[in-house]
Amino acid sequence: MLLDTYQEQERYWLITAQGQTSTAGLHAFRGDLIILAGEFDEAARKRNPPQALLKQAVVLATADRLQFVAGNFSSIKELPQFIEYFQGHLAPGCVPIFYIDDIAASAQVQIGDQRYCLIQYHDGIVWNNLMDEFYVEKGDLKGQSSEDKVLTVAQAAKGHTHKYPLQTLEQVLAGKTGSRREVWGAV
Repeated sequence: MLLDTYQEQERYWLITAQGQTSTAGLHAFRGDLIILAGEFDEAARKRNPPQALLKQAVVLATADRLQFVAGNFSSIKELPQFIEYFQGHLAPGCVPIFYIDDIAASAQVQIGDQRYCLIQYHDGIVWNNLMDEFYVEKGDLKGQSSEDKVLTVAQAAKGHTHKYPLQTLEQVLAGKTGSRREVWGAV
């Protein structure tokens, strides 16, 4: 099972939900996914925090393929690390949706056979943005397990056409801004 492999490889930083959906063969994950692990600190005998992290990740997977992937990157510079490790795990037709803090404008990029949707992001919660994007109402999720909620959002995303312009990854990387996500919480 692909998601079990990620857990064995210690790719989960935070788990909000993980498990089998009500559809046989489909597993869901919500939480933070480590894209590039931190270096191991010999003196402290522990690993430093991740160097790249897909925050608020929403993932639906079969035994060997990622069917749906969404989440937040602090920087567009983290995307190539995702591509390096995870691109081979993406199912045909899967369009990863990444909300990125420091891009100048939303865009789509084609990398090999895979299309990625990159959305300019400054505030909010990935889950709520996905529900808005795919017209999923809270009532649609009522009574469902956390895993089945991921399945419902992923099914709503199927066939959705993003209207962002197609750019090359180099163009998006060149348009990197200094923007940072607005943080809410205790002062």
